[in-house]
Amino acid sequence: MARMRTIDEAFEYLKAQDPETAMTRYYLRQLVINGTIPAVMAGRKYLLNLDKLEEYLSNPPEREQAPSGYGTIRKVPERGW
Repeated sequence: MARMRTIDEAFEYLKAQDPETAMTRYYLRQLVINGTIPAVMAGRKYLLNLDKLEEYLSNPPEREQAPSGYGTIRKVPERGW
């Protein structure tokens, strides 16, 4: 059976496991709202699978590369006044 917890309960669990964690309630809530971590609504509360959260934190996805041309000088079209 899945270990379903509210966002606050999941945060408290993470703090108990690692008191020095930099994880915040806000970041955890954003992961749930963005769909990064699967969750279900139970009334007004989100319930998330604690096992999926631990899996995500153990193996975070790789960051996407910036598009080519990012950080370079671009040509500005001339104005014909």
